[in-house]
Amino acid sequence: MTNVQRLQDAFRQGLALPTAFDVTRAESTSLRQWDSVAHLQLVVAIEDEFRVRLSPAELIDLKSYPAAIAILQRHGVWQDA
Repeated sequence: MTNVQRLQDAFRQGLALPTAFDVTRAESTSLRQWDSVAHLQLVVAIEDEFRVRLSPAELIDLKSYPAAIAILQRHGVWQDA
């Protein structure tokens, strides 16, 4: 499984999104289900999948799928182009 698939699965799991949903366009401001509880579930899903711990600043920065990629790149666990 690629990092892209792993992150997409984490988004679907954390935000309770359907399989067909294009998570690459997911943003906290555009998804009504992305509330504070779903945000924490997403954080846990990402941390569990990639075996990282997000800092408080990263929790705040996690507002979209591209932001999650940038965070994982900073942790050195994102190798997909």
